[in-house]
Amino acid sequence: MEIFRTTTDISNPRPSAIALGFFDGLHIGHTVLIKRCVACARERGLSADIFTFRDHPKNVMGGETLIPRLMNESDKLKGFYDLGVDRVFDFEFSDDFHLMTPEDFAGELLKEAFSAEIVFCGFNFRFGADASGDPEMLTELGLAYGFETKILDPVYVSDRIVSSSLIRRCINSGEVEPAGRLLGRDYALRGVVEKGRGLGRTFRFPTANFFPDDSMTLPAYGVYVTETQIDGENHPSITNIGVAPTLREFNAVRVESHLLDRDISLYGKKIKVFFKKMLRPEMRFANEEALKRRMAADAEQARQYFIINNR
Repeated sequence: MEIFRTTTDISNPRPSAIALGFFDGLHIGHTVLIKRCVACARERGLSADIFTFRDHPKNVMGGETLIPRLMNESDKLKGFYDLGVDRVFDFEFSDDFHLMTPEDFAGELLKEAFSAEIVFCGFNFRFGADASGDPEMLTELGLAYGFETKILDPVYVSDRIVSSSLIRRCINSGEVEPAGRLLGRDYALRGVVEKGRGLGRTFRFPTANFFPDDSMTLPAYGVYVTETQIDGENHPSITNIGVAPTLREFNAVRVESHLLDRDISLYGKKIKVFFKKMLRPEMRFANEEALKRRMAADAEQARQYFIINNR
């Protein structure tokens, strides 16, 4: 898969079928759109392409993280590769795009730079200065500039339209199970394990701790049934995300994962935590003994979860 960061990088223009969007999270609606684009490209002998931005335009315009990510850049690019995409135009959002008219977007970018013959977008896609372009306008411009436009209808799960904003709301409220159904996989955070004070080990609950990327969407503070991936292998675990109020151990949000019935030294390791089900909100306990008893109960609930789900 080829990746281009600017139009000047494109040295071998090829007629393309191209899917448009930010594709945050690569949820099941995004997957449907991209699969249709790839299938069309294969059928017509075109390059299967994606046009996206490296950061959300609202974050760039606001100068801060207004819309946290559901997936980091490397995972998104791997997702494109796994779906069979040939080329990704992965650009930084700038004034060149902020001020671009819908006509220039269609003519100069899609047709001239990307050699688009057929364009795929979602029903709510917006483009051009002040987001003034919509799918209907893109269809009209395609007729003028010589490309076909395919608009994906909304994708529903349990009578709700699948969207990145809905998934973020689910995750923020601890509803990681419905978020997973909308994503098509468990939501995950990754990080490098750092050394803490080792208090969990004194309770016989050693944890692998890391600070999550502050650009990512964070689950509601609490304890979750999780799987922790280490060197490509997933291990049943329970995970607390929050500030550890009983022990007053952290000054910032931290992810603490305890592997069930395993004790592996993970300092310095890159791990990925998949959130499967919320067990309870984060709590402050009267003392360390009460915390220890609750941690044991949480771990037993998680074991039962994995037994029931044949893990």
